[in-house]
Amino acid sequence: MSVIKPALSLNSSLGTSQYDSQDDTEPTKIKNYLKDRLKSRIFLGRYVERRLADKRIGYRDVVVVSPAEVELKKDLLEVQHKLLTICPNTHWIGITDTEAMGSTNGVCLWTEIDNQPFGPFWFQIKSLKFREDEVMVTLKCLRHISDAFLEVEPILTGAVKKCKTTELSDKKLENSVASLNETCTDIVDTLKGAISISNVKEFVTFLFAFIIAIFTGSTSFVNFLGNFILALIREMSILVKNSTPMFLGLLDFFSKIVGGFYILLAMLFRQSAPAPSNKRTLGVYERSRRNYEQYDDNQFD
Repeated sequence: MSVIKPALSLNSSLGTSQYDSQDDTEPTKIKNYLKDRLKSRIFLGRYVERRLADKRIGYRDVVVVSPAEVELKKDLLEVQHKLLTICPNTHWIGITDTEAMGSTNGVCLWTEIDNQPFGPFWFQIKSLKFREDEVMVTLKCLRHISDAFLEVEPILTGAVKKCKTTELSDKKLENSVASLNETCTDIVDTLKGAISISNVKEFVTFLFAFIIAIFTGSTSFVNFLGNFILALIREMSILVKNSTPMFLGLLDFFSKIVGGFYILLAMLFRQSAPAPSNKRTLGVYERSRRNYEQYDDNQFD
């Protein structure tokens, strides 16, 4: 029994490892299949701009596939769908539609192109590059479209549709101008019907009545304002006349309080005077006698 248990555990570990290896190999097989399906495909496209794809991804060069490349567009959409199923955690897949560019029924490739001007090119797909947060279609610029080819290029890149859209926009503009002219004519007709002799007379009478009402109202308002100001001045003079004695008495009261406070401080901080001497004591009498004896009778002659 002890020999059988390790054998069972070994078989189970081998089975799980084989199952995990099969799970790992299936996505890699599909990725290799998708790479082989798109590799070395040559197509006509237009290098439009360099745009911020995402904050985590950064800036990528946008290439719009020509509408004439029907098979390639179909294959790119299928590859996009399979990548979404295989790599659900991938943040950005560099195959999108052209809604972000302002058009429909198109395919955009978000890639990296160095040192090439904007415009139409012959491109070749190198491979699919799988990164941590991104799946990118790497391209190679084979040839820039020359000026001689630009006559045929609108037909291949679908610029004829743009011409049709411009024609439709011109028609819409013409229709809007025509509707604006109709509204202007309607406004003029209504004004002509509104401006008549009777309406002008009524307007003039209303204007005169309005002016007279404003004049009479302003005169009455000025009269009322003058009477109010005179009454206010009279009442203010009476108030000042009656409040002046009270104000003076209040000032006298506060001055007496302040003067008494200063007298109190002077009495508190005054120096103490020596006690008066008693003239009836013996010492005082002898001093006065000596002074008297020093006098000479000739001083009185």
